[in-house]
Amino acid sequence: PDELCGIFVDDCGTPVNPLKVLWNITIPGGKPAVKPWPSVNSPKKTQRVLHLSDIHIDREYTEGSEADCLDDQLLGLCCRYSPDSPAGTPVKTPAGKWGSVAYCDLPYRTFEAAMKHISETHKDLDYIIITGDMLSHDMWDYSQDKTLTNYENVTQVLVNYFPNARIYESIGNHEGVPCDSMAPHNMEEYDTRGPTWLYNYLADTWSRWISPESVKGVQYRASYVEYPSPGLKLISMNSVYCSGLNFYIYIDQADPDGTLTWLVSELLDSEAKGEKVHIISHIPAGDDYCLKGWAHNFYEIVNRFENTIAAQFYGHTHNDHFQVYYEDSDPAGRPTHFNFITPSITTHTYNNPAYRIYTIDGGYEGASYTVLDAETYTTDLDEANAKDQEPQWFLEYSSRDEYGLPDLSPSSWAGLIDRLAVDDDLFTKFHRFYFRSTHEDNCVNDPACRKKFVCGLKAAKSYEEDNFCAGL
Repeated sequence: PDELCGIFVDDCGTPVNPLKVLWNITIPGGKPAVKPWPSVNSPKKTQRVLHLSDIHIDREYTEGSEADCLDDQLLGLCCRYSPDSPAGTPVKTPAGKWGSVAYCDLPYRTFEAAMKHISETHKDLDYIIITGDMLSHDMWDYSQDKTLTNYENVTQVLVNYFPNARIYESIGNHEGVPCDSMAPHNMEEYDTRGPTWLYNYLADTWSRWISPESVKGVQYRASYVEYPSPGLKLISMNSVYCSGLNFYIYIDQADPDGTLTWLVSELLDSEAKGEKVHIISHIPAGDDYCLKGWAHNFYEIVNRFENTIAAQFYGHTHNDHFQVYYEDSDPAGRPTHFNFITPSITTHTYNNPAYRIYTIDGGYEGASYTVLDAETYTTDLDEANAKDQEPQWFLEYSSRDEYGLPDLSPSSWAGLIDRLAVDDDLFTKFHRFYFRSTHEDNCVNDPACRKKFVCGLKAAKSYEEDNFCAGL
């Protein structure tokens, strides 16, 4: 209250911008000498890992309803029947049977068809990662019962089509009720307002894929550790603790439920054992959806443990992009790491659905567990609707082939950013992949638009665009 009063009333409290509050955790010193990024030309063995994110199934999706509803201001989500529409209102853009590239979420039938396709087409998957968000964007209508029912249904589809697969999930902000609401234990009313109901449900659901010890971590902070392969630790981290819309966090932003301290301890343990680490999480710390204090600390953690972290996987934005980390947060300095931000299964907002498969050097002792290539698959919903047939999925692109990357190292991604800033054809290609649709807005010839996209790739720390994008 003192901080809010200071914002709105003169001489009342101390004004603080809650989005940019900084706090620090202890990050141990003793960083080992930096090792070169692994060069893997002839891997002893590779693994194939499916990445799904932001499924967002809309149970009320209605074929033939208005897909272009925003001008009417009747719904916060289109492709639904609206009882508020005046009788006889003509439908400008009918929602398609298989989905609409509009302000709409995904019909259930399209999700099931996608899982059927993947299970029949990609029989070489070693395991699956899912980085959160199962529910549609009708946040005003969230309830605990609705969340649990929908989550159980999605889980059952996954079990049906991938009965023998190992699936590792991270929690998304749309799992909260209200949306984003996941209080840490130090909130006074945690027993009545906290997310125990959700964490216990996820612990029980995920227990079919993770160990009893991991289940305890899910019950406490919706985070856990697993070992998918020899020498690889997978860390699923609850990044909703950094969400700017998780209003419970504003009571005390510093390291909710000790999550970043826990992350450091796990990385330190792996560093000592010579293990490699993959991090899966929902919200990338470079997105301004993530509070600055969390992002600041997370960036330092990644740089401290750059030898140990082999890959990071996120979702949340629904778009296809990445972010590069730099030594000392200096964009002119040495690139230290990067993250994958995978595109969404949902069409929200104005995207065709997509999924991704990584080829990883792994599955044996001494593997680097670096990602050797990332293949992104998509479909054309307009075509599926026009032909009244199931969506036909196809390989949209291979990261190494389409971007001409020698490898998927931090320096290669940083070099790609530099090329995107000056190469019109390359930027146009990136822009198309970003949305999985044409999006003909001439961004390539609009300096401000182009700078925004390129800047976003350099800024892996939220609210730091001025630093990372100076000189663009």
